Amino acid sequence: MQTATLYIRVSTDEQAQKGYSQQSQRERLEKFCFVNKIQILQIVYEDHSAKTFNRPEWSKLFLGLNRSRVNRPDFILFSRWDRFSRNAADAYSMIERLKKMSIETRAIDQPLNLAIPENKIMLAIYLATSEVENDRRSLNVRQGMHKAKQEGRYMCHAPIGYINITLIDGKKFIIPKEPEATFIKDIFIELAKGYHSTRFIYNEAIENGFKCSLNNFWLMIRNPIYYGKIVVPAYEQENRYLVNGLHEKLISEDVFKQVQQVLNNNAKPQRRTKTNNQLPLRGLLTCPLCFKILTGSASKGRNAYYHYYHCMNGCKFRIRADSINELVLKELLQLIPEEFYLSLFHVVLQRVYNKHFGEASNTQSQIFKSIERTFERLNKAKELLLSGEIDNDDYLAIKTDCEYKINCIGTSLNNAAFMISKAEKIMTDATHKFSNISLTYQQFETTYKRKIIEILTDKRILCDDKNFHILFTDAAKFIFNLDCENGSIPKLVEEVIKI
Repeated sequence: MQTATLYIRVSTDEQAQKGYSQQSQRERLEKFCFVNKIQILQIVYEDHSAKTFNRPEWSKLFLGLNRSRVNRPDFILFSRWDRFSRNAADAYSMIERLKKMSIETRAIDQPLNLAIPENKIMLAIYLATSEVENDRRSLNVRQGMHKAKQEGRYMCHAPIGYINITLIDGKKFIIPKEPEATFIKDIFIELAKGYHSTRFIYNEAIENGFKCSLNNFWLMIRNPIYYGKIVVPAYEQENRYLVNGLHEKLISEDVFKQVQQVLNNNAKPQRRTKTNNQLPLRGLLTCPLCFKILTGSASKGRNAYYHYYHCMNGCKFRIRADSINELVLKELLQLIPEEFYLSLFHVVLQRVYNKHFGEASNTQSQIFKSIERTFERLNKAKELLLSGEIDNDDYLAIKTDCEYKINCIGTSLNNAAFMISKAEKIMTDATHKFSNISLTYQQFETTYKRKIIEILTDKRILCDDKNFHILFTDAAKFIFNLDCENGSIPKLVEEVIKI
């Protein structure tokens, strides 16, 4: 007696729209086997798309057929060819692979004897029809979703802070979902300020009850949907662009752009170099024998490690790192800037202040003027009330409006005051560091110590067992009154500053 495996496949949309139920397929296949006296070895149920053969149940079935020759069926039966595959190329390939196993594929509602060459034309029609139908459906879905996004409707699963709803006319829509929406508003506002790192703000939100993975958090703060925009992806000849969404926005566009600027500045790649706190001058010292750059390393002594600067050029010169580090520090102790250059430094800082924080000062001045005008309006209203030109209701309306404006202005005033105090602190710290180079050098870590040396010198320090000499730049010589040969430079600088 011939044997068969019944393959019953249906996808969710087909079952709902076309009635391709698994039960009806099974009944027809069992009836076919009973009439034709075919023994059923196995019944395989599939609930997956037929675009490819990478389907869970089919993969298990095909793997079992490959592993064992015992109990292989003579047929794999299905109701129609579109139950078998909706991809003509893959179907032909799979039919050939099964044929090599002596297994015949057969659709009971569309019977074909593939031994007859002409029947392969009908097979091509059946398979191509299914593939075209599948492609058309997919294209219609893509066009529909693209059209909906152009209209400003969000068609996918709602992002964090929103929830999907369906309107009466059947159109999809998203609306804010609490408390996530409030969390997201606060997160964007804190990020826009730039006071804390993104990871710190994320951890704070999680501790307060916000539920979101770190990966989704990064996607969220880059998503323009939160300021009311929908991303229309590239389609055919169109490039990707943004449209105004029909949903309610959670933040303003200005806040979103500020956040992106903060994120982009923080994402700039930093050059990382391996540093050793005991060897801050590695790469800056010059060998007195071969005039090559000295490197540095640690040597293990009896009780501890000892650090040395040494040459890699074969001359075998080396010198204790702690002694050279101490000599450099003594040199820096002598660097006291002249009063003229302290004044010059203050002028430069003031210009930087005006460039970066001048807007805060202007804003503060405008706020004070606005507050004065508001109080003048309130006093004028009192005078009009006392003279009888307005009634009590009008006065209360004016008073309420003035109080509301003053409360709104207060927030802007606090922000401006914070920016001004921040700028003043930056200027004070910078002046202190400039006037105390040696102290600044000691407080900084190795990376910044190297930067100080690179700024002050020609990146060359000559040293040996008896001599030590730092080659300061001309600018450092003038500023710290070291061996200056041209006394006209300060005067020239002064003229430039006046300009």
